[in-house]
Amino acid sequence: MISVATWNINSARLRLPIIEKYLRDEEPDVLCLQEIKCQEHQFPAEALAELGYEHQAICGQKGYHGVATVSRLPIKEIARHD
Repeated sequence: MISVATWNINSARLRLPIIEKYLRDEEPDVLCLQEIKCQEHQFPAEALAELGYEHQAICGQKGYHGVATVSRLPIKEIARHD
């Protein structure tokens, strides 16, 4: 069985410590984040990869919105619809 969690995070960078705690405590296989409020290069990808979520699909936007999926399992296909 695969566990999937979704979270309207309202800024992944500002709430990184909370995300890290959630991933350590709950250990979902996949975490989907909405409103990451950063561009791809600003997303805390390395910190989440260090927790075992090395498979990532990020579609950020400057200042608002944006989504990201981080996974302990490989992501086989990524489709972007800008």
